[in-house]
Amino acid sequence: MMGKTVSYPRRQQFRRLARASAFGAAALVAALLGLLALTHGELAPAVVLLLAAVGLAIACRHWLGLAARAGVGARSEAHVRRTLAALEREGWRIRHALNWRGPGDIDSVAIAPTGLAFVIEVKSRSYTPEHLARVTSMARWLQARRRRWCPNDALPVLCIAEARSPDRIEDGVLVTSRGQLLCALRTAAGTQTRPPFLTPSRDPDRRGEA
Repeated sequence: MMGKTVSYPRRQQFRRLARASAFGAAALVAALLGLLALTHGELAPAVVLLLAAVGLAIACRHWLGLAARAGVGARSEAHVRRTLAALEREGWRIRHALNWRGPGDIDSVAIAPTGLAFVIEVKSRSYTPEHLARVTSMARWLQARRRRWCPNDALPVLCIAEARSPDRIEDGVLVTSRGQLLCALRTAAGTQTRPPFLTPSRDPDRRGEA
């Protein structure tokens, strides 16, 4: 059954919104007190309070921006979760938001009926070599600590949710788009024909050997 656990970026978004709300409320209070002091002719306290209100408002805006960024990641993960749900009808097991030894969590794990597991890291539009290394570490951790989930290995997958790009293997990681995710997973699990990018290349000098 697909897990209902709230994703890490969604939790991060809620925390950041809470901080933004706290700073916003403090800015409002400081501004009101500053205006009250000003109406009573207390110039120095009024200036201090109004400057504090400006600083708190800037902090509020900063945390709102961070919350918006986390919201983009949360939406991308939600799209991928809905995409992966189709595999459950084919006997796959799907897990989301798993804790591991590193920071954050494992976005999703798709376990094929063949005993092959796929550790999936979701990015919205772009990625870095650090993201490739991170999902590789996740796959190694899962294979070591959840061996019953992946008796036939755990493979790292980086899914670019909001971009279109050809499937490829990069630093040992399967990089795919959300639109091609299911096809790529089924292929790598051995349930359909392997495309060229997943087929090991042959040595041209040995093609003629028997």
